[in-house]
Amino acid sequence: MVSPLLFNRFDLTMDANGARHLRRRLESQEHWRQADAVKRGEQSATDPEEQDLEELGEGIRRYRVGAYAPQRLCKRLVEGRWESSLEVD
Repeated sequence: MVSPLLFNRFDLTMDANGARHLRRRLESQEHWRQADAVKRGEQSATDPEEQDLEELGEGIRRYRVGAYAPQRLCKRLVEGRWESSLEVD
């Protein structure tokens, strides 16, 4: 007999927050992979700072640096590569 706890561990239902989080993660991965350097394996297949990603747009990604930091990490798509810099808020 299968334990109810083991069965529930494989429950595939997802609430609206889970779906939103998954959609955002998939969009972020697709955005990251637009860099030719990522496609060629010259840059990581996944964004190493993704857990801090706050905003993405046309060729740009912005990240939280710290709770009270006056700067934000920014990655811009430049000639097919993600290049990092710091922005002052």
